[in-house]
Amino acid sequence: MANKRLFILRHAMALPNSNGDKSRVLAPKGEHDAKVLGKRMTEQNLIPDNVLCSPANRTRQTLENLQQNLQVPKAIFPEMLYSGGVGDYLYEIQQVSDKHSNILIIAHNPSIYELVILLAAQGSDAMMQKLSEGYPPASLSVIECKCENWADIKPAENDLVILSAPMDYMDKPRNKPPL
Repeated sequence: MANKRLFILRHAMALPNSNGDKSRVLAPKGEHDAKVLGKRMTEQNLIPDNVLCSPANRTRQTLENLQQNLQVPKAIFPEMLYSGGVGDYLYEIQQVSDKHSNILIIAHNPSIYELVILLAAQGSDAMMQKLSEGYPPASLSVIECKCENWADIKPAENDLVILSAPMDYMDKPRNKPPL
């Protein structure tokens, strides 16, 4: 069976609400975190071939900053990744063409965090413990999905293989474990 991979990313740190939630922009720290994450993803060969991104400014800016160091395909911006819940996120993934093996999804808490919890059946004890402690901005999870078709992805049957927050991937020497 050919496995699929999901890269599940919470948008990077944003500034407080000023002109409405959807128009919030990234903080300078968020821009920096996304650029470094893009570099680390490239170094670890974590390259998406499909991108689903919330249409909110802060998620678009997270993607733009990632792209400075990570080559990604043109993204699509489903409204449900801004306004929907975890079920809507799963639905969007299930609609992706099976020609794609590596999806990057960039969206918002709490639904993005709930998606990781919903899909991940197992991972190392340390990763699962860390996951139980929350999902800060610019957190990335890599989930190995046990399905050949995105439409067949099932909750609690997949493996969490990487869980990384900014403090994990900032200024790490290259001989350290992935992200």
